[in-house]
Amino acid sequence: MIRCVTEDDYEKFSHFFFRNRKLFADEFKVSDALEVIYMMIRDTNILMYGYHQDKIIAAISYAYGTPENNFEDNQTIFIDCALLDKEFHSSRLFVELFKRTCNQILSEQNEVSEVRFYAYRHHHYIYRLYNKFAKVVDETEDQLGTKDVFSVELDTLTHYLNRFK
Repeated sequence: MIRCVTEDDYEKFSHFFFRNRKLFADEFKVSDALEVIYMMIRDTNILMYGYHQDKIIAAISYAYGTPENNFEDNQTIFIDCALLDKEFHSSRLFVELFKRTCNQILSEQNEVSEVRFYAYRHHHYIYRLYNKFAKVVDETEDQLGTKDVFSVELDTLTHYLNRFK
């Protein structure tokens, strides 16, 4: 796991995100991707996962709080982006990395009790997966489509993820 803190880290993250942007939607434009990358670098914490020094296979960006409270709530984590290289989609790696991320967040801020994240409705697989352990609390729309915001207590999420050993 690599926490983005240096210019080199942000460059690696940007390349990874840009190469995988079509996983969000086929019509994800270059200009929109650049805007999203800039926002994540400016406003979120970014963790990257890799299996070789220079090969990033996953990245997760998150912030404490929610957009409704201007990200000023230490009891809620908002995962803005969870991106796994397509080569690893059929593995259980997503679950393992989600578990590691939760552990990392708890080590940073042990007050966290709720995790929020979103899924685009057109991403049927991930949408069904999130519905197994979280509930929809909001919906929003952007240039890529309608996305639902999911919420789950951290204990519930941890229990669900620990089932996959």
